[in-house]
Amino acid sequence: MATERKAGRRVLVGFDFPFGYPKGVARDLTGHANALALWQWLADRIKDDERNHNNRFAIATEINRIYPGEGPCWGRPEKWDYPEVSTHANDREHPPPRRITERHATGAKTVWQLHYSGSVGSQTLLGLPALQQLRNARALRGQVAVWPFEGGLALPDKPIVFAEVYPSLLRDAVKTQMRKGEVVDCAQVRVNARAFATLDAAGGLTPLFGGSPRLESEQREQVEEEGWILGVGFESELHEAAKDMGPSFIGALRDTIIRYDDPFEPAAPVSDWSAHQ
Repeated sequence: MATERKAGRRVLVGFDFPFGYPKGVARDLTGHANALALWQWLADRIKDDERNHNNRFAIATEINRIYPGEGPCWGRPEKWDYPEVSTHANDREHPPPRRITERHATGAKTVWQLHYSGSVGSQTLLGLPALQQLRNARALRGQVAVWPFEGGLALPDKPIVFAEVYPSLLRDAVKTQMRKGEVVDCAQVRVNARAFATLDAAGGLTPLFGGSPRLESEQREQVEEEGWILGVGFESELHEAAKDMGPSFIGALRDTIIRYDDPFEPAAPVSDWSAHQ
């Protein structure tokens, strides 16, 4: 990212895990209804080393103890000794089981589920502290906006934007465009990057930062506390942009879209953002 900035390019980085928790959780844990305060709360507690040893279930236990009765965090290997983290979901209403964005995104899992197929809770507990460290890194300091927590439901004015994404929004396109022997995660990155880049090249990326057009005004305020999956509410546009247009189409966009064939290759300029530099 720092290299891209030195080259004068803006960067949109998508992360496939929730950026926030349901309404009220940030205040319950930190005393402030601010998602980034919760990021710091987790960063102060999570230990995660280079061998992938971490204390996420201990922190889940701490979260559960804040709430009366059986806490909201659930899902763990049965033989792991964390009795206050249940192996099954519960029916509690506070904190809510899902954010608004998960109610709008088909198949999205609850942030409270830490284990079992499709779970995202552990990724959130470990990922948010990593993002907090990254956004505060000396090389990036002052250049990163976390959408929608900084600037609300609008295109951020910072040159680097962190956004929550959900690659399964394009599950059908991924399924039909997978290459022989390709890992699913790689196909998801490739197809999703092309879709967002194609929208950008056509001037259609900016509206996605406004959240779903179906959101009511009070919901929009709640979303700015909980977070939102970039692209939810614009599924039709994403699916159209994700269509496999063939080599000639890719060649025409080579200088204006993200290079998606290799997810680890540096990003090319994105045209839609140039007006906001």
